[in-house]
Amino acid sequence: MDFERQTPVTVQAFHYDLVDEDTAPKSDVRTGIQKLDVSQDDEHSEKNGSYYDVAVFYDVIPAPAEFRVSGTIHQVVQLKDYHGDGSDISSADWQLLSRPLVEYIETLTYEVTQVTFDQPVNLNFKANF
Repeated sequence: MDFERQTPVTVQAFHYDLVDEDTAPKSDVRTGIQKLDVSQDDEHSEKNGSYYDVAVFYDVIPAPAEFRVSGTIHQVVQLKDYHGDGSDISSADWQLLSRPLVEYIETLTYEVTQVTFDQPVNLNFKANF
């Protein structure tokens, strides 16, 4: 699937919290897509494909459980020659669309843990969709 990024990646929320040592690890990373209505926008045309808000919602406690990161990251893209609702996008295309957003989560976590623990934690997410 060919797409064009319309906005930079936007970090809507990034939360970092220390957790109790008896907290169980978890990796809840979900993606979402919402078709945007650009019919009133003179600058954008859907002739070559519709516009979508691609989002990653996450709540992660890596092992060993010392901290939790959670939040939401978005990016608006135009999917070339596609006008569907997103439900039929293949797993490979989802990985392509969401990877830049997931990299932000990894980078933010790496940087914050470098400061808080004086040793960075690299999450290295693997897609499960």
